[in-house]
Amino acid sequence: MKFRFPTCSILLVASLLSLSACGDDGGDSDGGGAACGELAACGGDPTGSWTIEETCLDPSMFAELTETCGATIDISGVEMVGTAEFKPDSTYATTSTMEGPMKVVYPPSCLTMEGVTITCAQLDATMQELLAQGVASFSSASCVAAGAGCACTLVLEETTTTGAGTWSVSGSSLTVQADGEAAQEVPFCVEGSSLTMAIQAGEEGGAPGTGKSYMRLTKQ
Repeated sequence: MKFRFPTCSILLVASLLSLSACGDDGGDSDGGGAACGELAACGGDPTGSWTIEETCLDPSMFAELTETCGATIDISGVEMVGTAEFKPDSTYATTSTMEGPMKVVYPPSCLTMEGVTITCAQLDATMQELLAQGVASFSSASCVAAGAGCACTLVLEETTTTGAGTWSVSGSSLTVQADGEAAQEVPFCVEGSSLTMAIQAGEEGGAPGTGKSYMRLTKQ
């Protein structure tokens, strides 16, 4: 179960783990800001209907996308809303909607394609061409010079995704298996009317039962 911020192939494809439903309703995602606090998994009973209230995306999630040329990504303007229902029959259903501006700053090391250096104007023209062809997953884009590099703002189109599958609990791990996909174990914690679930569990080098990125939901 992957949650993706889709843009064009020149830019980035950031994979965010979830049940096809993670985000917040107030633009509080911290993908371009400070690191998130650790999430200690405590387990519990996730049965019920939940509304996503907040996410925190640790910048380390984007390391593999930025380390090759030193680009920086700010998704603090992206807003996401959604719901998750964990049913008593061990099935679940999710829905989420995402939109808003994403900012990417490219240093000169990123502005080379097949040995040819491209300008910010050329990068902007590429964006406009993708929009004109109807193959972009953003509704608008602009790139301007930023020092020796380029700063691009992409406004993501409103994108709604749904998910469904089965779930089970083992200790502090929630095992979810989306239809047609492999099962994944997600550290989680239910405290009263709050459900917190790790994002990209086990992919950031954290200790078992913790997570640097997470989403928090409130019971309906």
